[in-house]
Amino acid sequence: MPTAPSVPTSPSGDRSLPLRERKKLRTRRALADAALTLFTAKGFDATTVDELADSVEVSKSTFFRTFPSKEAAAIEAETEVWTVWLAALEARGLSGPVFPALCDTLAEAATALPPDWDERYVATRRLVMTAAALLSQVELQRNDVKRRARATLAAKLGLDPEDLRLHVLSELTMTAWSVSAREWVRSGADGGRETLLARLHDAFTAIPASLDLAAG
Repeated sequence: MPTAPSVPTSPSGDRSLPLRERKKLRTRRALADAALTLFTAKGFDATTVDELADSVEVSKSTFFRTFPSKEAAAIEAETEVWTVWLAALEARGLSGPVFPALCDTLAEAATALPPDWDERYVATRRLVMTAAALLSQVELQRNDVKRRARATLAAKLGLDPEDLRLHVLSELTMTAWSVSAREWVRSGADGGRETLLARLHDAFTAIPASLDLAAG
């Protein structure tokens, strides 16, 4: 079974990358960390791009070469999940039922994230709940992820990307993640990654069981 692409434990951890690319990754991570720290301490609206750039000692133009907006910098931990998942989905060969493959690939992607991701993700989700702009950014991002997942599946299965089944599959996958991560974040990531993965497994298992649920 193919596994999700590995994620370096530090931005410069992948020595197979050229030095210039490693420097870009270090800058990206430094800006994302600064954004999370400053937004949490001062508030999203009260923190300027100039302050973010100054805290990492880069120019404002460097910031905008790295991130398109303050919002994007704030949700980098969220972005990491879906970047790894989409890459893993693209690399995976499909055979048999598709939904279990989506479930497995998302679990593999979550497993591949670096150890410090847990703390950053919890802080990110808590920050998101304090600013409407960040909620909107997450929604836009997730919609784009679902679109890209549908396009990948359509190419692999020879289907139209707008096939209703692909819409349902992408929505179910995203919903399983949302309900799994929500309680994990509320608990402060109690139990670590293992607990998140267990919740994700339970959510995926509950989907077909929910469809069979009947009254009296």
